[in-house]
Order: sequence, then C-alpha cells, then structure tokens
Amino acid sequence: MTTQRTLIPGLIVLLIALSFSTQAQTIVGLRAGVHFSSVSFTDAGGEHEHTGIIPRVQAGLTVDIPLAMGLYLQPAAMYVGKGFKQDGGWLADADNEFQAAVSYVEVPLNLIYKLWIGAGNLVVGAGPYVGYGIGGTWEAEGNVAIGDVVLAESRGDVIFKNDVADGEYGSYLYGKPWDYGANVVVGYQFSPKLTLQLQGQFGIANLMPEVDGKEPDGSIRNNGYGLTIGYGF
Repeated sequence: MTTQRTLIPGLIVLLIALSFSTQAQTIVGLRAGVHFSSVSFTDAGGEHEHTGIIPRVQAGLTVDIPLAMGLYLQPAAMYVGKGFKQDGGWLADADNEFQAAVSYVEVPLNLIYKLWIGAGNLVVGAGPYVGYGIGGTWEAEGNVAIGDVVLAESRGDVIFKNDVADGEYGSYLYGKPWDYGANVVVGYQFSPKLTLQLQGQFGIANLMPEVDGKEPDGSIRNNGYGLTIGYGF
C-alpha cells in the first residue's frame, strides 16, 4: 500500500517537471479509453492455456516532448485495467467461467512520429513500458481451484506476490507485481489538442511467482490492445 501511495504522485510530479523543462511546443494532455486484456499462460509442461479477453478502462497523463521535425518523446503516467477470463481451464470447473480484473499503474515511454496527412497528423510510435500491479477482484460461476484449495465462493480479491508462499486464503495470486514490456501505437491527430490512438501491448516479464524461492517452470505474460482519445492543453 505504501508503494502505491508514493508511486502515483511521484509519476505525476515527474511528468509535470518534464513538461516545464522543455520548449513551449511541449503538449501536456489527458488520455482515456478502453483496454482489451488477456494473459498468455504456459504451464510447467510447456502446454499453452487459452484465456479470453475482457474490456477494462485506461486513463492518465501524457507529455509530448519535441525532439526533431515530427519526432516526439512521449512519457506517460497511466492507470491501466487488465485481467482475463477463462471457461474451465486450470482455475474453474468445466463449463464455468472465471474472471480476474486487476489494476496497474504504468509508465510507458514511447517514441512518436507525426506525419502531416490531410487535415492532421498520422501518428505512429513504439516504446517500452513498466507497470506495478496494485490489486483487483475475481469472480466465478462455479468452484475455483486456487493452488491445492478448492473454493466454493463466487468472488474474492486478487493479489500480487513474488512467491506463492505469501498467498492468502480466498485470494487469487495473479503474479509478481512488477511488469514490463513493449507498446506499439498508431493513430491520427485531428488537431493539436485532439488525438485518436490505437495501442498494442506485449508483456515481456514473466509474472509467474516463485515457489519457495525457486523460479517456476511455467510463465504468465500480460497482453492487450486498446483505443484511447487524447486531449492536449
């Protein structure tokens, strides 16, 4: 909880400081939209488990910092909703749906190029992101197996821990809290203040928690894509 309280204000202060340290062309903006999230799960035997996509919300503060003609550095501080759903599979009984909805604080750092086309600019870019999981909830239609424990409850909390030994009864351990990966963006800037943007996000970090201090054989990685509207000031 302490990390959450200090991380979010720190990110906002950093972005504001960056905006004042650059030239007047810098644009500070708000960005919000939908994020369609899932996870890629591979068990210890190398078998891939299918997971479904769930819609979540994303919103935050962005800064477009000019570097050269048409080239911008775009750091951001974002709240991003993530998670997944699964019919049957490794968590729920057959024909029962399990869904985990989680929250992340993320800092993407994209390199953006704006090309004048028509009445505005085509926007393309890519870059890394780092995020920290701060909690969430799970719900299911039937019994859920969390580790070796089968729960009859239909909902509960989602937690983030580095080791399964730190898990809590009734809570679903989503994975390690720190996440990182790559973003790809494409969009259109209708005016200096209004931008519509598509985003693809590919998790690189293996979120699978350790087992009594030992690295796991399987892997869990976040994936998703989204649509946002940005408004600059």
